[in-house]
Amino acid sequence: MEWYLGKTTPLFIVGLFLGSGIAAFAFYWFGIFSPGDSKLFWGLCLILPPPLFRLLSGTVSYPPLILTLNVIIPYTIGILTYLLFKYFLAHNKLELLRNSLMGSLQRDKMLQRIFNLLLLVGIGSTITYISQLIEWDINRPLQIGFVLTTFFLVQKLLSRLPKTPTYYTTIGFACIWISLKASTSVSGFIYGFAFFLGIYFVVFVIAKQLVLGLASTLERSIEIANLKVGMIPAEQIVQTKHHDGVVYYEKQQASFSNENENILISPSATGLSKEEIDKLIKLTAQGAFTKFENRIKIQPDICFAPVITVGVLLTILCQGPFYLKLMQIF
Repeated sequence: MEWYLGKTTPLFIVGLFLGSGIAAFAFYWFGIFSPGDSKLFWGLCLILPPPLFRLLSGTVSYPPLILTLNVIIPYTIGILTYLLFKYFLAHNKLELLRNSLMGSLQRDKMLQRIFNLLLLVGIGSTITYISQLIEWDINRPLQIGFVLTTFFLVQKLLSRLPKTPTYYTTIGFACIWISLKASTSVSGFIYGFAFFLGIYFVVFVIAKQLVLGLASTLERSIEIANLKVGMIPAEQIVQTKHHDGVVYYEKQQASFSNENENILISPSATGLSKEEIDKLIKLTAQGAFTKFENRIKIQPDICFAPVITVGVLLTILCQGPFYLKLMQIF
């Protein structure tokens, strides 16, 4: 209809269809939305009329980006407020905080974080170089969001590769080389490295560990025999083989990317399947989870449809990202 009235172009329609579809699939792939929520998000992006954003220009006028910001930012603010409220009501505040932060100081995790930092620096340098090359004027918040999204996507793609010393060395040096090539000077390289180091430290060390620790107050422990299809685990169960050939299972904190091919179950938007539950019950009967008392932590049920609805209302009322309207008011 908009094309018929001459208010948009076929190229914009194709870009809107593909862009909103990619965004919806990314929400599902990263385990944020269920398949139904992803389809709802995709459909809403397509029916938002382009004239609604006539006062905006550039990247910030793209409907899928606007709806994403109006869904994710209010949800993040709301859930963090609720978690902090639960934290201040808890009796073991210091223990909860200590356990959340100490989990990031283990040797293997520190080495993995150094590798992830190099990967983030390489991706950030590449995106910065390309945006300068094509003269793409993008503001800093959107640039950070684009870099983090690309970082998660690359992590997901690399998770399929075997984690060998050659893998870490090759990718690590490649990221350093790209960063050096993208920098115009030594000072520029140091500034860029320090900038992405700050982002990584704030997002993946402080914020991630603190949020995961606070979120643990919402989890509930349930016996494996009482699991139901669709329940979302709050932790990973990994199969590990001892040097003498004995196979055992251990629990790990959920991460953004499943880089261990021996992961038995892990949090996902679709939840546990009947096959996964049957396998867990079978292993329970064999005594594989005796040290866990045959229990597993389950996440609370979160329906994103109301959250998406709030995002749509904010999009219509503010005619763009809601924070721009707040900035105009204040």
